[in-house]
Amino acid sequence: MEKSILIISSHYYPETGAGAKRATSFAEFLAQKGWKVAVITALPNYPFNEIYEGYDQETPYINFENGVRVVRLKPVLVPRENLVLRIVAEFIFSLRVLFVALKLKKARVLLVTTPYMLLAPAGYLLSKLKKMTFAWDVRDLTWLYPRYTGKRTFGVDKVFELMMKLIARKAGMIVAPVQGIVNYFKEINSKTFLVPNGVSSEFLAKVKDLPVYSSEGRPLVLYAGLFGYMQGLSTLIDTAKKLPEYDFLLIGDGPERARLMEQSKNLSNVKFMPYVHHEMLLEYYKKATVCVSLLRPGEISQIAEPSKVWEYMAAGKPVVYCGQGPLAKFLEEKGLAVVCPPGDAEALAFAIKKVIDSPTEAEEMAKRARDFVEKERVRENILEDFVIELEKLLSMKSPI
Repeated sequence: MEKSILIISSHYYPETGAGAKRATSFAEFLAQKGWKVAVITALPNYPFNEIYEGYDQETPYINFENGVRVVRLKPVLVPRENLVLRIVAEFIFSLRVLFVALKLKKARVLLVTTPYMLLAPAGYLLSKLKKMTFAWDVRDLTWLYPRYTGKRTFGVDKVFELMMKLIARKAGMIVAPVQGIVNYFKEINSKTFLVPNGVSSEFLAKVKDLPVYSSEGRPLVLYAGLFGYMQGLSTLIDTAKKLPEYDFLLIGDGPERARLMEQSKNLSNVKFMPYVHHEMLLEYYKKATVCVSLLRPGEISQIAEPSKVWEYMAAGKPVVYCGQGPLAKFLEEKGLAVVCPPGDAEALAFAIKKVIDSPTEAEEMAKRARDFVEKERVRENILEDFVIELEKLLSMKSPI
């Protein structure tokens, strides 16, 4: 029985966001396990919203990378803050994926990994046309975001939600990185599984000897990740106003960056940096006194689980998590992080100060957190279970 899979993802290596890491790890791990793997993705552009140097090629641009046949297509780059244009760009990219995939050799399994929500209907249609078993990796419930943000949608969000639930019912398998998304789909499709995000064994080895605290200079509060609406980073800026004796460093990019820089323009203790290479990021982990992860208050905090939390923990740094829901409860009960409610700058300031003022307790917490990641969140171990579920899917007599 041939083990072959076509993975469709909007993001892939050399991009370094959570989506790219997840799609790349799926593809390369399956290739190591003897699967024939092809990936259709965009030319790398995230988070800078421009094509990476060396990749401005005629498309489809096809290359073999670590045992994976990678087919890259030109994305439609639009302002990230314009939701309508983003949906149009997703639609055009999804059509390009469909037309290119129809020309490729048929695989046994088609796996679509989103948040590009329009890739799901395109992928399902492709699976029917080429008689492939359809699987769906749902990283975000993107179609619910306008509702979470209070934007008027004139019912469009309900149409999208209905379409996504119909596709979910037809999927041979659904996987998701967080329990909240699994719970959302479980009643629709019983073949819904948790495949959590984690960190690679290579990353764990690189951060093995990082100090919990740096003795250099003033305490440093670090945030590294997306500057998006859902992260609610304005709370962190408000917190910096309350803690002028600490330095705050925000590394990353996203649609909220300009607004956050404007909000903090009079704060001498707040600095911004663009996304940096992972090797350089390790240097900032080394300097950090505490790492912070945030979510905006509301329904999103009940579902989302920022993947950056596990990376902070793997680096052996004390973590403050500003959120609510299952992840907040878990971290607090296990003593893996200091937790405070989202959107509350006063509570976040208290939590950060608590960590910095209690180095012995913070060091013990950081050690527990790293031990947890080593036991439960090593990506290669997680993917072993994912492969088992995929092979069960292959054993089906006919595609969904």
